[in-house]
Amino acid sequence: MKGISETARKRMSAMAGEAARFGGSRQGAAVILAAGAVYLAALGAAFPVQGDEPTAVAENAPHPMIGKYCMSCHDSEERVAGLSFEGMDFDHTGKNAAIWEKVVRKVSAGAMPPLNSPRPEAGELASFLGELTDRLDSTPAPLPSANLRRLNRTEYANAVRDLIGLEINPADFLPPDAATGGFDNISSVLTTSPALIQGYLNAGLKISSIATGASTLELTRTVYNAPGKLVQTKHLEGLPLGTRGGMRVNHFFPVDGTYEISVRTSTGGFIAGRRAPAPMPAVNLTIDGRRVALGKGDKVRVKLGAGRRTITAALLDEVAGAGVNDIYANYLTKGLVLNVAVNGPFTTQGPGRSAPRATVFSCRPKSWMEEKPCARAILTRLGSLAFRRPLKPMGGEVDAIMKMYDAGRAQGTFEDGVRAGLSYILVDPRFIYRFEQPVAQDKFAISDLDLASRLSFFLWSSIPDQQLLDLAAQNKLSDPAVLDQQVNRMLSDPRAEALVDNFATQWLHLRELRSVQRESPAFDDNLRVAFENETKGLVRYVMLQNRPIRDLLDADYTFVNERLAQHYGISGVRGDYFRKVSLPKDSVRRGLLGQGAILTVTSVANRTSPVIRGAWVLENILGVKPPPPPPGVETNLDANAEATSLRQRLAVHRENKVCASCHNMMDPIGLALENYDLVGQWRTKDGAFPVDASGVMSDGTKINGPRDLRNAILARSDAFTHTFIEKLMTFAIGRELTFADMPEVRRIARTSAGNGDRFQTILRGVVTSRQFRMPAGSQKDRLRVSPSQLTWNTSRQPPAMIGRKK
Repeated sequence: MKGISETARKRMSAMAGEAARFGGSRQGAAVILAAGAVYLAALGAAFPVQGDEPTAVAENAPHPMIGKYCMSCHDSEERVAGLSFEGMDFDHTGKNAAIWEKVVRKVSAGAMPPLNSPRPEAGELASFLGELTDRLDSTPAPLPSANLRRLNRTEYANAVRDLIGLEINPADFLPPDAATGGFDNISSVLTTSPALIQGYLNAGLKISSIATGASTLELTRTVYNAPGKLVQTKHLEGLPLGTRGGMRVNHFFPVDGTYEISVRTSTGGFIAGRRAPAPMPAVNLTIDGRRVALGKGDKVRVKLGAGRRTITAALLDEVAGAGVNDIYANYLTKGLVLNVAVNGPFTTQGPGRSAPRATVFSCRPKSWMEEKPCARAILTRLGSLAFRRPLKPMGGEVDAIMKMYDAGRAQGTFEDGVRAGLSYILVDPRFIYRFEQPVAQDKFAISDLDLASRLSFFLWSSIPDQQLLDLAAQNKLSDPAVLDQQVNRMLSDPRAEALVDNFATQWLHLRELRSVQRESPAFDDNLRVAFENETKGLVRYVMLQNRPIRDLLDADYTFVNERLAQHYGISGVRGDYFRKVSLPKDSVRRGLLGQGAILTVTSVANRTSPVIRGAWVLENILGVKPPPPPPGVETNLDANAEATSLRQRLAVHRENKVCASCHNMMDPIGLALENYDLVGQWRTKDGAFPVDASGVMSDGTKINGPRDLRNAILARSDAFTHTFIEKLMTFAIGRELTFADMPEVRRIARTSAGNGDRFQTILRGVVTSRQFRMPAGSQKDRLRVSPSQLTWNTSRQPPAMIGRKK
C-alpha cells in the first residue's frame, strides 16, 4: 500500500479481508459491489484518514480526482472489494457504466468521501460529478424489458370494481403477492401456480354469481372484526351522534332476501381487577342510517334489498351520560363492540336491483329472439373493457365467449347464460395478464391501447375506462397534448387515490403500520389509523395540489384529528375528522421524518431503533440501500440494556470493523431522531438516560436533532429528487431499475427542476419516458402457464352453480 497512513493501511487491510471473506473471488466481490455497502466501505477507505494529505495523482487513473483519492486502494495491486480503476476509461464510461453509476450515487448522496476523511472541495466534487454524468448520459446503455405482467390482487379487485361495479376483498379469493424492489406489482415476482389458477377460477365463478344475483348463491357468513386495540370510550367519526365506540362497515347484499345481522360485544372497563360499576350500554344498530332493534342474543333478521349497504354498530349509554363536552364526566365507560356479522340470505325474493346487476345487464331482451343479440352486446362491452381493447361484436373473440353463454343458457335462463359468459371473461388470460405488443413501425414502443393500460394501472391500479380506450383505439393517446389532458383528468378522478394507497404506502412502508405492535401505553388502534391517515393526507395533498416534493420533507402543514393532535401536543383540534393544520418553522413535526407513522414502523416492539431509522432514511430518502448484516454478526443491542444507553450500545457495536462501515452511515441519522420515542412522541430522556441526538453524517455534516437532520437532507435535495423518481418509475413500469435507467432518471430530474420539482411534473416525466413506452419482453418465453389452463373447455358443461336446470 503506497503513500498512506498506518491507520488507513489497517482499515483497508481489514476491509480487503472482509471482501475476500464474502466475495471469495473477483465474481463474488462484484456481487458485494452490487449490493452497495461493502463497495461504499471500500471506496470510502480509499480516502486518507483525517489529517493525512491526499497522495499524488496516479498516472494510470481514469480521472485526476480518482487518482488523487482512490487509486491507493483501487489499483490492480490492492483491488479492495474487487475494484480497480486501472483500465477504466473515463472518456468511454459506457464500458463500465454499472460501476460508474454506483460512483454517481455515492457522490450525490454525500457518502463519498466517508466520515473522518478529508473531502475535496465542493466545486471539485461537483465538477467531477458533472463530467461523469454527462458522459454516462451521452452513451446510454440498452434498456432491459419487463416480464409479462399478471395483475396483482389489488389490481384484480380494482379491475372487477371498474368492470362490473362490485367491490370485493381480494384476500377472500387470492393469496398475497410477493414484493421486490419495495413493490408488489413487479413483473418478475408475479408468477403463476396451479393453486393460483384455481383461485382465479373460483373467483370468476363466485364474483359473477354475486354480481348478477344468482339464485343458487349459498348461505354465507361474513364477520367484520373491530381492531383489537380500538379505544371506544368516545364518539367515533361516521357513527351516529350520541353514541360512542363501535364500528362502521359496508356490506354487499347480493339478492333481495332475509339476512341475519348480529353484534358481539364485551363488557370491558375494569378498575383494579373489578368490573366497572357503570351499567352495560345498549347497542345502537343502524342500516343505511335507519335504527334497527336487536333481539335476543343481539341478533336480528331483516328483509333487505340487493346492493351495498352501510351498517353501524355503536354503544349508547342510556344511564350514565358523558355530560357537556365530557366536562362533567366522572364515570368509567363500559362496553366494547367486538364485531358485526352478516349471515344470509336465508330466503330469497329475487335478484333485486343492485348496481352490479345494472352494470352487467345493460340491455334486456323482450323476447327470446332478442336474447342472443342482447347477450352479444353485453359480453362484447364487458370483454372490451376487461381485455383493454375493442372487440368486434361478430369476431372470433366474442364468438368464444358466446359459446359459454350458450352453455349457460342451455342450463337455465338468459341471465344464467350471461353469468357464464362473464365468468369466462374473468378467468381469461387477457384479463388476468397484461399482454403488450410493439407497434409495427417501432419495436421499442407500445401501441396506444397498451399505453392506455400502462397509464391506468399506474395512476388507478385498474383497467382503462371507456374514454381512455376510445382515444387509444383512435391512435390519439400518443399525441402529447392528448396524453397530458388525460393525465390531468385521471389525477382528478377519485380512482387516483390508488397512487396513495399503493405507491406511497409501499414506498414509505406504511403497510407495515397496519400490523405492528408497540409496547407503549400511548399506542392503540385509533392512533394507528390516525398515523396512516396523516401520512397519506400529506402525500395526497402534494400530489393533487401539484406541490414541490420538497414538501414531503419540510411541509409547514400536516393533517391531524383530535387523537393525533393530543399525541403531538397540538392544541385547538377537536373531533375525529382530519383537517389541515399549519406548523411553525421550528416544528419537529414538519415532513415525513416528524410523522408518527414513519417513526413507529422504524422502531421495534419495545424501543426505538436508530439503525432501522437510519437505514430507512438512506434507502427511501437518499437512495442508498444498506445490505442486511453479514452472517454470524451479533445484532442484538439489548444485552446489558439496563446498564448502558442505546447510543453506548451502538458505539460498542461499531467497534466491530465488519459493522462499522455501514453503521457509520446509518447510526448518526437514526440517533438524530432519538428525541422521538417508539411511537413518535417527543422526549428528552430515554429511560434513565438523557437523549443525545448529536452526530456527524458520512459527508462530515454535524447534526443535533431532527431539525438539523432535515436541513442536512434538504441541502442534498437532488438526492431525494432522484430517489423519488426512481421509486415512482419502478412502480410505474413494474420492474426494478438498473444502471441503464439512470440517464432517464436524470433527464426527468433536470426537467422537473425547472418547475420546482413539482409532483405532477415528475409524474409526467415518468409517463413520457422511454421506459414507460417500452414493451414487455418476449411474451412466449415469459408466460409460465399455458393460456389454455386459464380458460374453460367450452365443449364441456359449465359448472352447475352457474344456473338452474330447465
